[in-house]
Amino acid sequence: MKINFNKLGKRERILISAAGIVLFLFIIEHFMLSPFFDKLDSLTIQINAEQEKLQRARYMDSQKEYIDEAFEKIKPYIEASESGETSLPSIMKKIEEMANESGVNLDKMKPEATETKDKDMYNIKKLTLSTVGSTENIVKFLYKLENCAYPLRVVKMDFKVKDRDKNLMGADFDLYFMYFGKK
Repeated sequence: MKINFNKLGKRERILISAAGIVLFLFIIEHFMLSPFFDKLDSLTIQINAEQEKLQRARYMDSQKEYIDEAFEKIKPYIEASESGETSLPSIMKKIEEMANESGVNLDKMKPEATETKDKDMYNIKKLTLSTVGSTENIVKFLYKLENCAYPLRVVKMDFKVKDRDKNLMGADFDLYFMYFGKK
C-alpha cells in the first residue's frame, strides 16, 4: 500500500505532516532528551551529596585541633578498653590513685577469673577491693569509681564499722572491669 503524498489533499498532508512531526519529537524526547535530563538530575544529586561531604570534611578540618585535644584526653581509656587483660595493671593503678585522692587506704585489691560473654565479643574481669577510711572518704571513693571514664562498675558493697570514735570503717567492693576482645 503505497500512498502518494502529492495526491493527498491539503488537510490530509497537514495531518500526516503534523503526525510525523509529533512522532519525530516523541522519539527525540524519549530516546535523547529524557535520558539526558535524567542523567543531569542524577549528577546534580551526586554533586549535592559530594558538596555536603566536602562541607563536613572542611568542618572536621577546622575542628581538628579541638578533636585532637579531646582524643588525647580519652586515649588512655580507649587503650584500656581495647587491650583488655594487659591493661589490668593500669586499671588497678588508676583505682589506687582514686583511693589515695579520696583519702582511703586500700588493704587488698585482687583480680579474679575472667568471664567471657557473647561469643568472645567482650570480657569481664572481677576485682575485689578491701578499703579502710572515714565514711565520707569511702563515699568519695565509691563516687569516683562509679563516675570514672573506665568501664568499671561496683556491683557489691559490704560496710563494717572499725572504730566508732575515730569514724573509721571498712568497706569491701566487688568491682567489674569490662573490655572488648579475646581473653
